[in-house]
Amino acid sequence: NREVPGKPSNTEMVASFCDRLLRGSERLSDTEVEEVLERLVGLFAFIVDKDRFAEIYRNQLAKRLLNGRSASADAERSMIAKLKLRCGAQYTSKLEGMLSDLNIGHDQTKDYKQWCATSGKAQADALPCEFGVQVLTTGWWPTFRDVKLAVPAPLRACQDVFVSYYKARTTNRRLAWCFSLGTATVGAKFGAKKYDLNVATLQAACLLLFNDVPEGTTLSVKDVCDSLNAVEEVSKRVLHSLACGKHKVLAKSPPGRAISVSDTFAANASFSSALHRVRLPMASLEESHNPKKVQDDRRNAIDAAIVRTMKSAKRLSHSDLFASVVRILATFRPDPKLVKRRIEYCIENDYLERDEADPKCYLYVA
Repeated sequence: NREVPGKPSNTEMVASFCDRLLRGSERLSDTEVEEVLERLVGLFAFIVDKDRFAEIYRNQLAKRLLNGRSASADAERSMIAKLKLRCGAQYTSKLEGMLSDLNIGHDQTKDYKQWCATSGKAQADALPCEFGVQVLTTGWWPTFRDVKLAVPAPLRACQDVFVSYYKARTTNRRLAWCFSLGTATVGAKFGAKKYDLNVATLQAACLLLFNDVPEGTTLSVKDVCDSLNAVEEVSKRVLHSLACGKHKVLAKSPPGRAISVSDTFAANASFSSALHRVRLPMASLEESHNPKKVQDDRRNAIDAAIVRTMKSAKRLSHSDLFASVVRILATFRPDPKLVKRRIEYCIENDYLERDEADPKCYLYVA
């Protein structure tokens, strides 16, 4: 559990191997996958930062499920069951909630299609493309980056139809669109050849801008930012994936591997590929885990353990309170200095007070 500066921690490496295994990258049979998962959970038992593992694993699970990269739903459930057996139901409640969300989503998709064929037929028939939505419950899933986007007209029409359906089926619920997660298939024609481009929603919105650009005209990074209503960082990442990757569907001037504010872009008329269906990968906007969130969760867990212990014991010495907090917090080993600071925090907020007869002891404030 000792970390080496500049190197991934054991926690990150175990979580990353789980991700590779459950994506099917290791090319193992179902029986072999089950055996390796069993050994991984045995190794997981020796990890001290189990809370950090849970945060990384949850982010990776979300990407596998939402991008359709999971090799086996049974293997996913098996791994979650093993973690639940090792750490308890609370540890895996959000992971189970994510799987449950997807199952509900399949039923909702069927209901949406049925609505489009009956009550919403007039609206659905006018849509310029096929459209599907996965509704996620905020509490189960990681916090995804809120990317602002001026939605192109074809996609906005699809959004409006789904909002009409959702309002007809639910009450007191609010939809918040997460554009950083969506995918699309865009039909493109370069010369005489047609292609299906598999892209992210942000890439699709960017590509649609070039439909309205006259031949011989280019767009700058600022033009793309203004048209998409996106921040420069996001626009640069989108343009890089389309103009600097293996499949360059946009031509960048001047040529190069990096994107600068002065660069200009146009549709690449000379693009060609032997494949009809071309995938254009884009670097993820999400981190593997949020270190600040892990630290915030740890502080909250320590506060809860301190108050729970003192509410039961009423009076404890500092050493006894620290030992009790460490015993309760099974998913990570708390730093003694952090525990001391959280005890001071609880005293300042009138959860505890020092015993006037013995300053080394604390009293619970009812």
